[in-house]
Amino acid sequence: MTDAPSSSLETPEFRRGPGGRPTREEAERRHRALLDAATALFLERGLNGASIDAIAERAGVAKRFIYARYADKAELFVAAIGRFVEERLSPFKRFEVPEIPVEAGLHQFGRRLLALALSPEPLSIYRTLVMEGSRFPGLAQLFIERNRERAFSGLTHLLATYAERGEIVLDDPQMTAEHFFILMIGIPQRLALIGIREDEAQADRRLRAAIRLFLEGCGKRKGT
Repeated sequence: MTDAPSSSLETPEFRRGPGGRPTREEAERRHRALLDAATALFLERGLNGASIDAIAERAGVAKRFIYARYADKAELFVAAIGRFVEERLSPFKRFEVPEIPVEAGLHQFGRRLLALALSPEPLSIYRTLVMEGSRFPGLAQLFIERNRERAFSGLTHLLATYAERGEIVLDDPQMTAEHFFILMIGIPQRLALIGIREDEAQADRRLRAAIRLFLEGCGKRKGT
């Protein structure tokens, strides 16, 4: 980490002001540019293919700026992709649970979630975590630890709302949301990773089957 380039390699809009230190606003702007560049390159090339040099060049920042914030490339990946995941999931956090029966509500939510999970970027992220896990020990664990709660917060809220309405029983919201996510997304996502896409009718049939199976386990129990 001693090969950091001088500040003269930074792009003009990032040059330091009087005194040699950037303002807080400038530092935040540089950081956003860094995360934007890192996200783009990680999605394009994967973790191993995106070098710190390439990220620094695209972001227009010095390598020392990166290493002052992240110990290594794996930590930068977790931060950049974690922010990307949070942005993509933000509409689900604001999802207003409709006043319709639970099965219909879960189907409406599930269709949106499935569309996101099968889009190119999430598939690239999943593929990277699987392929680079052995090359970067602890990467997947770190990613899960830092992103687990926010990744499932929208689904957890949805299930909690239906539990409050008395339509399902929810003993462990986080774990239940994770199990339901796998029921809905697991097979379609794995098929997509090997280049197989089901037609719309089959995908919807699979989604409805997952919802029915879920409700058999979490549906309102007799006597409750």
